[in-house]
Amino acid sequence: MNEYLIIVLFVLWYGLSLYLSETYGKTGKPGTERLFFISMIFSPVVGFIVALAGKRR
Repeated sequence: MNEYLIIVLFVLWYGLSLYLSETYGKTGKPGTERLFFISMIFSPVVGFIVALAGKRR
């Protein structure tokens, strides 16, 4: 049962990171690749904060 929980959490983490980088990375200062890297290494929440802080106007 623990294996399934870890797999589901990883897929959610990866999916949120990918969604965040594709949504905010194209128009933001960090870029798609950097935002995805930050989201995968730290968390999608940290990636969202970086995306909002580096947003171009």
